[in-house]
Amino acid sequence: MSGTNRRELANSKRILVKIGSSSLSLAEGLNYRIIERLCDDISLLKDAGKEFAIVSSGAVASGRAITKGCTSGEALSRKQALAAIGQGSLIKAYNDAFKRYGHIAAQILLTRDDIDDRHRYLNIRNTFTALFELGAVPIINENDTVRVEEIQFSDNDMLSAMILPLLEAQLLIILTDTGGVCREDPRVCPDTERIPIITDLKLKDIRGASTQAGTSGRGGMYSKLMAAYHAGLLGVPTVIADARTPHVISAVLDGEDLGTLIIPPRKERLSRKDHWIGFVSIPKGRVIIDDGAVTMLTQRGKSLLPAGVTGVEGRFVEGDTVEIVDARGMVIAAGLSNFTSEDVARVMGANTKDLAGILEKECDEEIVHRNNMILKGAHL
Repeated sequence: MSGTNRRELANSKRILVKIGSSSLSLAEGLNYRIIERLCDDISLLKDAGKEFAIVSSGAVASGRAITKGCTSGEALSRKQALAAIGQGSLIKAYNDAFKRYGHIAAQILLTRDDIDDRHRYLNIRNTFTALFELGAVPIINENDTVRVEEIQFSDNDMLSAMILPLLEAQLLIILTDTGGVCREDPRVCPDTERIPIITDLKLKDIRGASTQAGTSGRGGMYSKLMAAYHAGLLGVPTVIADARTPHVISAVLDGEDLGTLIIPPRKERLSRKDHWIGFVSIPKGRVIIDDGAVTMLTQRGKSLLPAGVTGVEGRFVEGDTVEIVDARGMVIAAGLSNFTSEDVARVMGANTKDLAGILEKECDEEIVHRNNMILKGAHL
């Protein structure tokens, strides 16, 4: 879908909806009215042939309300415990709301490790495929009970962007507690103007957005725009809208002028594999290259050969994702290494004809093949 205007959104067959803690939480616990209204809307659209998945926050906030816990200054272990307590209430709320229409909710809890591992990533995609075949609505959340700071998703906005290829969704709808993207922070300037459509979203524009989250969440408009930016790299349009709008999902698909539509760029879109290499997988190390290799990669579309390598950092094995950086430390590309870090250190600077003799075994000629590489400068 080209996503050039709001009318085209109605063509979306599979939609990913993300709703945050600020929209789902009240002082006394979950905002069941919002959940029920959302599920009512989605159920009627499912009956008309649409498919949905929901990335839903709210487990920690629900657990906090159940235990009457404090709202700030909590250790990670306490937040993990609150998530464990609250997750049951969250999925029950969705199950109860969908059950009235004969639909099924399915709980999916993910960590960054799950989608960093290529085999698990593909298995998760197969699970989503099976769930859609069964007519279920996946309810997806970060597995807060086991996450650690080093490998967590920055927030559920970015989780949504990272799993778009797994779901093969054609539209991302981010529901929040504001009417869309505004020219000023509406919490500071209540009369600020809403931006209906953004057609050329750039990172320099996002950096000026608010990073301040609501009292229950981790995100902010910055993270929502970053998610929209990454969705755009896949050719997926994003709508950021107010969760409190009646029948908000139907209104978006009907092309109503609400929230902010972020249209993906018309330039070449990333494949699912390139998206995983460049923006999902966590690099396990770095390969440092000389200026000649930079030119070969960026201007001539070549693979990375040992002759252009001047250094290696970190520990990685064959098939791991590595960053490829120039002598100044600027990231040029990311790709899947054909060598371990130890073997890269042994063959760097060598001619390809000498590799088998150096390593005393048969091996690939390329450190990173062009088919398993994405240039970062073109997208960041």
